[in-house]
Amino acid sequence: MLNFPIPYPDELIYSTVARSKVRAGITSPKQLLEDVFANRKVIATVDLPCHLSRLIELYPSGHYDVNSLAYKHTLFPLYAPFIPEERRQKCLEWMTEQSQGAIHLAIGKNASRLPPIKFLRYCPLCLDEQLSNYGEWYWSRLWQIQGLTCCLRHGSLIDSSLEYRPKSRHDFIAPNPYNCKANIQISPNENSVFIGGKINELLQLPSQASPTYAQWSDFYKKIASDNDCLRGLKHIHYDKVIDKIKNRWSDSFLEQYNLHHLETETSWLHGIFRKHRKSFSYLEHIIVIEAMLIGKDWSFQEILKLVVAQEPVRFRAEDRKTSFDNINPATILSNRDLWLHLLKEYKGIKSARTVDQALYAWLYRNDKAWLMHTNKKIHRYHIPEGTKIDWNQRDIEIARSLIEKNKKIIWDMQTPRKSKKWWMQQTSSVSMIEKNLYKLPLVSAFLTRYSEDISDYQIRRLSHVLIESVYHKETLSRWIVLRKAKLSDERMTEETERFLDVSYDLVYKKIKRTNI
Repeated sequence: MLNFPIPYPDELIYSTVARSKVRAGITSPKQLLEDVFANRKVIATVDLPCHLSRLIELYPSGHYDVNSLAYKHTLFPLYAPFIPEERRQKCLEWMTEQSQGAIHLAIGKNASRLPPIKFLRYCPLCLDEQLSNYGEWYWSRLWQIQGLTCCLRHGSLIDSSLEYRPKSRHDFIAPNPYNCKANIQISPNENSVFIGGKINELLQLPSQASPTYAQWSDFYKKIASDNDCLRGLKHIHYDKVIDKIKNRWSDSFLEQYNLHHLETETSWLHGIFRKHRKSFSYLEHIIVIEAMLIGKDWSFQEILKLVVAQEPVRFRAEDRKTSFDNINPATILSNRDLWLHLLKEYKGIKSARTVDQALYAWLYRNDKAWLMHTNKKIHRYHIPEGTKIDWNQRDIEIARSLIEKNKKIIWDMQTPRKSKKWWMQQTSSVSMIEKNLYKLPLVSAFLTRYSEDISDYQIRRLSHVLIESVYHKETLSRWIVLRKAKLSDERMTEETERFLDVSYDLVYKKIKRTNI
């Protein structure tokens, strides 16, 4: 594609492609995809676009590479430091070609607690500066970040009329006076400006290897120790940590980003101070680090150096030994007998463990080899198909519930279309029925018999309108009947049209005879 635009500072790739559409005078989204990517199935992704290799080919050789585009013109730098290095490299590979949505899962964005952005956002004063400096508008990546609510220089960000995840997934749209109308900005508060500054620091970080989960775990243990938030030598004193968080951040601020409920055992705050098994969002890291280093100037560049400096502890074999030798043998034998009795009485490891969790924990810590060997003897490695669930009984129960539902609504002509999916949704087991319908012959027969196709549904709506008109002794024009039934000649099926032609004449002839 000739004359493809060079990205402006901090401009999103999405915006660059959208500007190329304007410059080339292309009106068809599919034609733009064909010209830019040579692929008509590319999704217009705002934050983490793929197919970067195709864009690199549009520029002079050596002008851009994947790292420079990903780190300067996407939101990838916000997530890169907090995911393992192997996953970071994999994400860059996906961005080079295609990911089919895998990259958003890999960085944890799909499971993020942060409220999603619903509309593309902009800063009116920044747009004015862009027009003055470059002669056109573009989407800055600083405007489209979860948790960032203000421009660092001017004021609050304004929602445009363009959806962040639109139904039209292939259209790249540039900012213009129609979708970015002039609006009044509100002055940002100190927290918003602080968060914005730290997010900007992350965006400006160069491409570099990511710390491991173990290094992040050790960093947070060290920072807890430095702030006197340990109970003993290694246990985190969460009450003190929560106090520090609440001293720095208000409850309303935390609730705004779904980061409240800190006291629960499963909260994100407990998780970030435990052994890291998953990545945490940039905003969670900012909140904790700032609260623990309150009053100190810090930057992400310094923090990452400290994290990388943490060497994961390598436990030696002798360090792993339990205090088995110091335990009374009678206690060991007694606890073993108790566990064997529970296994026999409740016929399963899970049930026995639920009854006496403390006993299981004691054996796991002090007599693990015996516990694992004993439990292995009663494991069921294969459950024969059909022996766990009585499908015949379940088939009868679901069919009965559907029949009862049908009896209640049989004369209700205003229900939604009674498709197979709709009938399934009237039960509490939609997914189970969908996946095992071949095991439920009665339910399958019911769905075949009572499910409506489009013609059935349209005829029911027309019948309702005609019956109502007969009841009120009204004679309606054909177009009024269609409007009340929310139909049109274009949408009606042939079967529905035949029904209307016949029934319309019969119904209104009857009304005329009755009036006479």
